[in-house]
Amino acid sequence: MAVSDELRLVITILDEEGFGALAGELLTEISLGREVEVPTGAAAPIQGAEDRENFVVRIPIAEEEQLIEAMTILRLRLVEPIRKFAEAERIAGELVDVPGVRIRFIDPEERTEIEPLSRRDIADDGLADQLDELLRRLPSMIEPLTSTRP
Repeated sequence: MAVSDELRLVITILDEEGFGALAGELLTEISLGREVEVPTGAAAPIQGAEDRENFVVRIPIAEEEQLIEAMTILRLRLVEPIRKFAEAERIAGELVDVPGVRIRFIDPEERTEIEPLSRRDIADDGLADQLDELLRRLPSMIEPLTSTRP
């Protein structure tokens, strides 16, 4: 599968900034293609699919769609977890009737408290908003690379 120059640039940036695992995961997801549900009778029979109405196949992602798909994956892996964590802190606070509760984790082996995931205010999802805004702007930041292609 061909990888677009824009996607290569995003992968390189993630890797250089210390997010090599995320870069690899992103490249793998894009390489595998998009999941599409197909009615059983619409394609060649797949062993075991006869008794189901639909099955899932992966189709390649066109080069011109790869950057947008990558941004969607990054939102799901980075932005949404931050928002969900902040929401969990708000809900925990509501359960005990306080403005918010800092969720902390305990190292299971050493039984010591791990440093908080965030030093920001309790239930603050401002970082998610900033990251989401950056992801929105990223395609236009890369656009000059696209326009200089021969």
